[in-house]
Parts: sequence; C-alpha cells; structure tokens
Amino acid sequence: MTEVTRTWSCMCGAFEAKVIGDPALACWCHCQSCRKQTGAAMQLGVWSDVEIVKGGDDLIGFEKTPGSGVIRNSCAKCGSFCYKILPSGKVAPLGALEGGPTVKPTCHIFVADKGDQDVMFPELPQHDAFP
Repeated sequence: MTEVTRTWSCMCGAFEAKVIGDPALACWCHCQSCRKQTGAAMQLGVWSDVEIVKGGDDLIGFEKTPGSGVIRNSCAKCGSFCYKILPSGKVAPLGALEGGPTVKPTCHIFVADKGDQDVMFPELPQHDAFP
C-alpha cells in the first residue's frame, strides 16, 4: 500500500513542502502563541519528517523562548505560517495540506491556555500540555 503524500505552500507560492503518510499527532492547539499567529485555535499535525520542496532559505524563523527548540517559520514575502519545528518533530498546518484525505485532529492541546473561547469538538480528548 502506498502512503499518501500531502503538499502545502504559502499564499504567494514562494514556499512549498510535503509530508508522506499520516502525522504522529493531529490536534487543535489552543496555546496563546498559536492563537496569536493565526487569530484562531490552530490545527497542527506533527510529522517526523517534513520535506521542504522550495523556499526554505527564505523563511523567517521565530523562537519565542530562546533555547526551547520551538521555531515557527513564516514566509518572508507573504507572512504565511509555513511550519513549526519542535524538539520531537516538525509541525505542518493541517488546514493548508493538499492531496489525500483530510487529516482530522484527534485531540486538543494547551486547553488550559484557551481563555474563555469554546472548544469545538468537545468530545475529543483535551490536554493542558503537549501529550
């Protein structure tokens, strides 16, 4: 059986990447950083390997907590969130993926940080940190 390849790009097309297979974790993140970056609770998928197809050298990397190893990468041209690096793997924005079946989040993370916003899909497991 062939694994599904999914691609995504920034709004202007300067950045492109792909992942193969399903993520190790697919979640709705409610942390303040993701909410600030997107204006909403964000869907994230964690893969062990993200292949940058083009534009990787033209990204702006931001590490909110120096030394944490968590780096958010955005397109220097259009500002789109492209991917995030975690110590445990790389994160792709699930809503931007193209190709293959939709990857649906299976849990919520950083729920304690969500403020008073409602949680969509409350039946999914909820965690106060990264599981």
